[in-house]
Amino acid sequence: MQTVFKTPTIGKLRHRIHIRLRVDLPAADMGVDQIFPYDKPRWARIEPVGGAIYAGTAQTDRATTHRIFIRFLPGIQSGSQEVVHGDTVYRIRRIADLKGESRFTILDVEEIGNGQASHVSAY
Repeated sequence: MQTVFKTPTIGKLRHRIHIRLRVDLPAADMGVDQIFPYDKPRWARIEPVGGAIYAGTAQTDRATTHRIFIRFLPGIQSGSQEVVHGDTVYRIRRIADLKGESRFTILDVEEIGNGQASHVSAY
């Protein structure tokens, strides 16, 4: 059975998020420094996924914990980009167009923790 998503209505995109590019660079102490050359603010709908979806993706080591709906934004990449909402950081796992149209984008993301968001300006 295929899941059919409804197009978000006015007022449903109520969370302010930032989509940012993460670049890892070698640090002087043999570690890794992360820099974030840009971030794109967006309004979004964030919802947790069901237990079946989480369990199915966790077994493949690519866990999906939430779905984020935003207006269409070209150029998003999984793996190197993250979503920041407040103090919570999510790693983008999968990107798809809602209903195959370029009006809304669905991001399947994995919550990777808190912190690391202090450099993002509040809007």
